[in-house]
Amino acid sequence: MPATPFYYPHFTAMRHLPFFLILGFSPFLQAQEPVISPTEELRVTVNEWVEAMRQIQQEENDWTRDQEILTFYKEGLQSEIATLKEQIASAKTRKEGGDQQSLDKVSERDRLTAAEDVLKTQLRIMEEDLASKFPLFPEPLRKNPKVTQGMEAIQKCLMLPADAQTEVISKRLVTVTELMADVEKFQQGVHVFPELHKNSKGEEFNMQVVYFGLAFAYAVNENGSFALAGRANADGWKFQERNELAPQILKLLVTATSETEVSFTNLPIIQP
Repeated sequence: MPATPFYYPHFTAMRHLPFFLILGFSPFLQAQEPVISPTEELRVTVNEWVEAMRQIQQEENDWTRDQEILTFYKEGLQSEIATLKEQIASAKTRKEGGDQQSLDKVSERDRLTAAEDVLKTQLRIMEEDLASKFPLFPEPLRKNPKVTQGMEAIQKCLMLPADAQTEVISKRLVTVTELMADVEKFQQGVHVFPELHKNSKGEEFNMQVVYFGLAFAYAVNENGSFALAGRANADGWKFQERNELAPQILKLLVTATSETEVSFTNLPIIQP
């Protein structure tokens, strides 16, 4: 029977778990395929597991690289802005038609102003790139107040042309940096959230959803009669009904939420 819709108090259960995700095939699909030897089945399973780990590692490496680049730009920009402010303040105190030293300072101010324009251009590129990844953010991550605020700030900036920005550039850079940090934190963990999902008949159920970072997720209701598997694409997160996985997902849920339970759970990789 479908559960009566209600909302759990907002919470986030984040844990890094030392367990291996061993790929398996559903009993139904195995019954339809030719019988293969245990050695061949193990080889295929290990190859798929290695590929899954490679994809996850690639996503983590991409986020780490982007974060390092962003940190570099932030430090450079803050240094340039601080120097520029000092030079502008110094130039304003000098009389018009001052000595050669004053003229040199004005030239340096102009150079720093040009450098700031270049940094503004690079920051705009970063904002556009980060905004293109918003569909990969699952709903629980989007509901994080800091993430919500950061996404709204970036979208607001992108609504204006690059040469019509009114937001202070240092504040924009802080917004991008903090949002990247929050997303990276979610990406590197396993998280469990309560959510409402509907089955193919339109019936709504209270589900516990286990997210493996931004890669994929598994969900199951309390009695194990309804299960889902999902992952993100360019249009956002999509879940498919996979009731045959309910026993394994219930087992996974125990491991993900327990302080002592450790077990291996066979679950298929969710294809894009």
